[in-house]
Amino acid sequence: MNQQPTGLVNGPADARRAAVTLISAVHRNLHLYTPYVDPRLYNDAEVVNAIRAQLIEHSRARFSLIFPPAEDWRRICPHFLQLTERLSSAMELRVLPKDEPRERPEFGQGFMIADHLRLLLLADPRRLIGNYEQDSSGKSKELLNFFLEIWEKSQPDPELRQLRL
Repeated sequence: MNQQPTGLVNGPADARRAAVTLISAVHRNLHLYTPYVDPRLYNDAEVVNAIRAQLIEHSRARFSLIFPPAEDWRRICPHFLQLTERLSSAMELRVLPKDEPRERPEFGQGFMIADHLRLLLLADPRRLIGNYEQDSSGKSKELLNFFLEIWEKSQPDPELRQLRL
């Protein structure tokens, strides 16, 4: 049996390739948390098209995202913003309350978890540096538990609700 590849992510090109690979493999769910929305990743046509394609191909797939407030990124990521508006039934975007303590180290990292298994972990989301693992059940489970914990505290972004009127 072949071992699943693991790779370092060192910058925008690697992050984009890893994100497209991970997103293209989603069948059921994607959990994404980021404290910083970098347009080199989230406004990239390949990434946006991969999300669109997966949600169209897998009609039951659901993407759960926790982002910073849209006021921080909507001007620099218009393609991603349009995607979230068009596919709002399959993509739920939330923000953490401003008063939520962010003491745990996970709050400084960004990550995508596909189907509870594949993991793109950006230890430095501003520089898009981290690693990608196709089979990371241990670390994925740990980060998924963190995600679900903060998901319960998060809410829809009021900035995005205003945009949909």
